[in-house]
Amino acid sequence: MHNGKFCSFINFLRANYLAGPTGISSNSIITLQSELLSVKDQQMDSIRTAAETSVSSTVKEDIKSYSAVVQGSMKESLFNQTVLKKVVQDFVQGEDRAKNAMIFGLEEEKDEELNTKVDEMFQSMGEKPRVEVCRVGQKKSGGVTRPVKVTTASSTVAEQLLLKSHKLCFLEKYKKVFINPD
Repeated sequence: MHNGKFCSFINFLRANYLAGPTGISSNSIITLQSELLSVKDQQMDSIRTAAETSVSSTVKEDIKSYSAVVQGSMKESLFNQTVLKKVVQDFVQGEDRAKNAMIFGLEEEKDEELNTKVDEMFQSMGEKPRVEVCRVGQKKSGGVTRPVKVTTASSTVAEQLLLKSHKLCFLEKYKKVFINPD
């Protein structure tokens, strides 16, 4: 479930059910939140499985067995450098992008300390990762906020940030901030 939909759903529950005497209990809300987090975990697992399947099928399609190499000509060789280079590049590029996350809605100020701003936001989520951050795109007039690209040390750290990003909607300062995969 998208972070925005999740936050909207929680705010809807707060506004419509927690205020009245016939409302849903806090335990019901917690149960619903747990179910939503479980669905998000399942989505991340399916993305991971799809990536692994894609790499595996690419390798199987582009690389022939050793016996076929021995029987075939050198043009059809297993060690065809262009095929092998393409497979490695595809894998490395996918792994590099898995280390990134995009932050949308983080207010942009003149002469801002972006590293400090992002560190404070992550600390409010209970995380202290080492990251590289930069605004993406050209600065435009009219108060348009540019997204922030966050590069982490590993894809695991990026996944952890994405899993905890739902906590932002509970904080007034970051209510309109969303974190998505790159």
